[in-house]
Amino acid sequence: ATSCLSHNMDSTQHFSVWLLVPEPQRATVVAAMKAAADTHGLATSEPHITLLGDAGAGTEAEMTAKLAALAGIGAVPCIFAKSGAVTAGIGADGTVPWNQSAVAVPAPTPELSRAHRTARQAFRGESVEAVALEGWAPPIRQPHLSLAYGNPPELVATLDTPPDYVADTAAVFSCTPPTLAGVPNWREVARTSLVAKGTSL
Repeated sequence: ATSCLSHNMDSTQHFSVWLLVPEPQRATVVAAMKAAADTHGLATSEPHITLLGDAGAGTEAEMTAKLAALAGIGAVPCIFAKSGAVTAGIGADGTVPWNQSAVAVPAPTPELSRAHRTARQAFRGESVEAVALEGWAPPIRQPHLSLAYGNPPELVATLDTPPDYVADTAAVFSCTPPTLAGVPNWREVARTSLVAKGTSL
């Protein structure tokens, strides 16, 4: 894993594990996110599919070491339905959480499930038995790529489905604080290639 500049906030940081979007598809997704954000005055982050919203406690060095478990496990195809892929998570109380207010849901694939299971074992120490059960974040409980945060509900219907891509990089991000107001402060801590050395996509 490649580590970025360390900060002295380790004890108070909130870490997440993301699958990053490769170029040239990243540019398309970033443009769509920026257009929505500019129109509605929203913050944006690096486009990603969240493997773990909460990677657990630890220092940046510990998170970087844990990320190595994902190195070389294999690229992850991210395939989106051409219609109906963009939606919002709705909680049991009928409210929409700010971080699932406009999400694109990729098709479930063995590669995506494997990456999710590996991350849960590496970062949270979950058992083989525990990770056999799906553990995606509620309320949507599916893998998702956030196209906007805290957006008005009517935005969802105007968003295009992201292009399909093959994710070849996982990263740890410091999402501190893990709030809508904190989004502009989120930053990358480390990244690793999912593709084994000598393998090309």
